[in-house]
Amino acid sequence: MQKPTIFFSVTKAVSLFLLAGVTLFSTACEEGYLQELLKGDQKDQDGSDVRVFASTNTGSNFTIFDVSDVSDVDRITVTTNSTDADGIYYRSDKDLVYQLSRTESVVNAYTDIMDLEGDTTLSPAFSSTSDFTNGREITVSGHQLVVAEDVDDMNQFVVYNIEDGALTLDRIYRVHFDLWGIQLVGNTLYAVQDKSNMLAVFHNFGSKPAGNLAADQKVAIEGLVRTHGLHYDTKNDIMVLTDIGDAMDDADGAFHVIEHFSGKLKDAGDKGTIALKDQVRVSGDKTYLGNPVDITFSVDEKKVYAAERANGGGRLLIFDYPYKSGNVKPVANVDYAGASAVYLDEEM
Repeated sequence: MQKPTIFFSVTKAVSLFLLAGVTLFSTACEEGYLQELLKGDQKDQDGSDVRVFASTNTGSNFTIFDVSDVSDVDRITVTTNSTDADGIYYRSDKDLVYQLSRTESVVNAYTDIMDLEGDTTLSPAFSSTSDFTNGREITVSGHQLVVAEDVDDMNQFVVYNIEDGALTLDRIYRVHFDLWGIQLVGNTLYAVQDKSNMLAVFHNFGSKPAGNLAADQKVAIEGLVRTHGLHYDTKNDIMVLTDIGDAMDDADGAFHVIEHFSGKLKDAGDKGTIALKDQVRVSGDKTYLGNPVDITFSVDEKKVYAAERANGGGRLLIFDYPYKSGNVKPVANVDYAGASAVYLDEEM
């Protein structure tokens, strides 16, 4: 797979002022958890292609950011008919993008992404049926694509079967709490409970008949006000969640990093709490975080990528992976109006 052949420069350098405030990894960190994770698995970073696929609530597009070099972030903008879009997923084996269209209340699929040469306009190769009205996030695992629908008293997981050239409705689960970010890992679904600091876990997802579905476990994330986005790296056992704080405040956002997540989740039990002392929290006026609605990260690149919806009208923010809590500046701050979702694709 080749990266898109033409990228238009967004920023050719991160200012010296920005770089001066960045909190970098210490020697202790390099010899700590991340170094342990990367031991024996170091890759040639000079040859890596790292892309972030992003959606927007305010523009008729999705955008592919080349973030291989955070001092020179380039982009391709793909114009679509969806003026309001959210969850996005890139499937590298099929070279296609799934994007949730809130305009049309469908999931659209766009093909031949790596053949793009500069900004362009695309029509969907195929779409799902319209089975939701307020979709937020999508997640893909195996032959399942799941939509999280956030509607008062009608929150749902809408499950589609992925087939060649088609998304076919399989079943709908009714969930009795507000939804936003989700991630399906094998047959375990992680979902944030919107308007709270709760994380819900559903085991054997997709094997139960359609209808009401209760979480197998809920756990509170101490120090978090209102969560929206999440990303779980199962290989390295790291969970990252966003905190939008007050939705009307564009400067009170944060993200939380929980290492050794599976053990901490097990220790917390159902209706328990993961303590703030067992997390890293990044927040403060230097971060530009107000309403970070989605997030992803790379252990190999040691970077965190956030879709910031409110601050400045929307941004893609990139941070060095944090080894301790603090108020730190991003290493890249890219304007992206209406930023609503991010998905990371790495080719090493």
